[in-house]
Amino acid sequence: MFFHNLLTATALAAVASAKHLYVSSYSGNVTTLSLTQTPHANANSSSDSNYTLTTLSSNNACAPNASFLTIDRIHQNLFCVNEGIVNPNGSLVSFKISPNSGELTKINSAITPAAPVNSVLYTPPHNGTSKQLLAVAHYAWGLTTYTVDPDTANFTLTQSFNFTQAKAGPNAARQAAPHPHQVILDPTKKFLLLPDLGSDLVRVFHINSSTLTLTARPSIPVAPGSGPRHGVFQTVHNGTSGGAKHYFFLVTELANTITSYDVHYQPFDAGLELFPRTSMKTYGNHSEPVFAGNAAAEIALVCDRELVVSNRNASFYHIANPDPRNATEVPSDTLATFRIGAGAQEGRFSFGELSPAGGSFPRQFSVDGGEDLVAVGLQNSGLVVIYARDKATGRLGREVLASVEVEGAVTSVVWGE
Repeated sequence: MFFHNLLTATALAAVASAKHLYVSSYSGNVTTLSLTQTPHANANSSSDSNYTLTTLSSNNACAPNASFLTIDRIHQNLFCVNEGIVNPNGSLVSFKISPNSGELTKINSAITPAAPVNSVLYTPPHNGTSKQLLAVAHYAWGLTTYTVDPDTANFTLTQSFNFTQAKAGPNAARQAAPHPHQVILDPTKKFLLLPDLGSDLVRVFHINSSTLTLTARPSIPVAPGSGPRHGVFQTVHNGTSGGAKHYFFLVTELANTITSYDVHYQPFDAGLELFPRTSMKTYGNHSEPVFAGNAAAEIALVCDRELVVSNRNASFYHIANPDPRNATEVPSDTLATFRIGAGAQEGRFSFGELSPAGGSFPRQFSVDGGEDLVAVGLQNSGLVVIYARDKATGRLGREVLASVEVEGAVTSVVWGE
């Protein structure tokens, strides 16, 4: 009996499990991938497994230039924005996800203002409405919002905001006009923030949860010429008082900085203020010449205590070729980790280390729900790569667990689970 149970346990340990991922690229395709994990016997972590990343299906309804994906895992909806790089307009497309196969079925599409590059989904508190709000940042235009029926994935245009600025910023080549690059939902779910690379502003909008409409609040200026790109919030709860403090971490693309801020909310939802605490380069204390052309991109908060930032156009590493038949090493840009302080050091952070991104131009990355795997979208390499993350130390793996080629320049990747 003992021998039978041992065999059964060993067999169960080797059972493969699979996760779906969804990838957008400038080919116009949204591709469904499957990451299969086969644990080794007595596996203790995500790295103690064999991984295989394969393509399951592809949908070109977000052509010609799919630039970002937003997923609603509860309702199995996926939203894609098409940047329309050489076109005067972009588009927004919604899909339903088949829960078993991960295959996408197009539900709705609409022409949008120029250059949509990012979006966020807002679900209001229980107030009698079953609708959601999808907000879209347009790099060459401003902000649009859409009312979404989560059951069907249908949507309708709600509001449009065309941004303007009086004059070019310090970096005239990149800051001749507003360039909002992301939409961020704040922790109170009352505000949307848009880092505007062209205007050196963080634009702020208040959300009316009943009508799903936005009202502009005063924008927050950042360092001239810095070019804010992406940001993320952290909430620290006080177990004694039941209160909470909020912090904001902002990555700039032109100055390649990461800055933390205390967040102060104004009375009567009049807006918010950001007070800087810590700032440093997105590649930490490194000063090698390779970082002269660096272009910081994505930021993520992991386990509420660490930040991960992607750096593009600075191939600090040379790593094993993703093609096992090719022994030639390939250049790799970096992922940087930062550790957030606690107690008296709340809202401050310190540099951890750099690790390989897996190839060239890590435009975007996503951490899985277990926070022990990182999927990196490599724009210039046309790859999605998977790295392990050690949950105890926060360190990212140095060896690629799995990778797959994707047609076109990869722009985003999200986990289905």
